[in-house]
Parts: sequence; structure tokens; C-alpha cells
Amino acid sequence: MQIQISIHTDSNKKELEDIIYNSIIIEKIDTKYVKIRKNPIEISINAPSITRARAIMNSYILWIYTILKSLEEVEKGG
Repeated sequence: MQIQISIHTDSNKKELEDIIYNSIIIEKIDTKYVKIRKNPIEISINAPSITRARAIMNSYILWIYTILKSLEEVEKGG
């Protein structure tokens, strides 16, 4: 099962792309299924089953959401 997650930001948000890219760490258990590219950020998941692919996808989406929410909170407070 092949899944791709692409992240595109406004042209003036290059720093945000760098933060997201540098914050995503492929877990050891997922290294044979996940590849990450930069410009634009793209996470490719090639898992042996739909269930595994969806689990990996949800994990990365949640992690990206957490990064964005944390940055939003810092921006509000700072």
C-alpha cells in the first residue's frame, strides 16, 4: 500500500518547512516503509498492508499537527 503526505507552505514560510522537516524522525521500526523528502516536504509510506500504512500515516499526521499546534502556541505567547 503506497501513501504520500505532501506539505506545502506559503513561499514566505520557508522557516516553517525547515522546522517541520527537521522535527520529523523516522522511527526505527518504520525505516523500511517510510521515506522523507524536502522541498516540498513529502512523506512516502510503502507498507505491506493497508492497516500498517494507515497506522504509520496517522502517526505522522498527528506528529505534524502537534508540531504546528506547538508553534502556534509559542507564537501566541511570544
